[in-house]
Amino acid sequence: MVDQKIAKVRKDLDSVPKERERRQSRLDDLKRRADTTKTAATATEVEIRSNETGIKECDQEIKKLSERLNTVKNNAEYQAILLQVESVKKTIGELEEEGLGLMEKLEGLRGELSTADEAVAEEQKVFDEFNVEADKILTTRGAELAELDGERQQFIGDVSPELLQHYDRMLSARSHFVVCPVEGETCTGCYTSIPPNLQVKLRAGTAVVKCDACQRILYYAE
Repeated sequence: MVDQKIAKVRKDLDSVPKERERRQSRLDDLKRRADTTKTAATATEVEIRSNETGIKECDQEIKKLSERLNTVKNNAEYQAILLQVESVKKTIGELEEEGLGLMEKLEGLRGELSTADEAVAEEQKVFDEFNVEADKILTTRGAELAELDGERQQFIGDVSPELLQHYDRMLSARSHFVVCPVEGETCTGCYTSIPPNLQVKLRAGTAVVKCDACQRILYYAE
């Protein structure tokens, strides 16, 4: 039936945008992950620079303290400066240990970023290829739909408005299976027995007969 063909074409036309949206969502998610990793790597680089600045400032402090050692006039002051030097050296040690941790962290993040960028590039390539094929499908199926709609208009030209309204309503309600044959005395749409009076009308072929149970339009298969 032409309506079943139309339903299939429309299903294809509806599925393409949904699939495009799904793929776009996946690509966007990969990009967000890459951006998050890049942001973390940049922040870590800032921390490393700050750490290096802190070590340089401590080195300058030790240099100044060492110069003061040459000018002290009593032992108490000398010992106090030595304590300050040791404290600054301890700070340098802590900063250096922290710096090593930051370098390891940055190395890991760069590895993750490289992997993330590769995943984005690959997904982008696949998505671009999909879009090319999707556009072809939309164009082809769109043309098929227009042709089928034309055929449908020819078929329904002599159908009464009331029957067409019933048919179109049932088309959606019955999954595009509206007209069905009778086998023996049974509607093949809902497998309900057809009353004798409806069987007589079907055999006569003088009126449109609907199943009392499912409201599908019936006919006897030859």
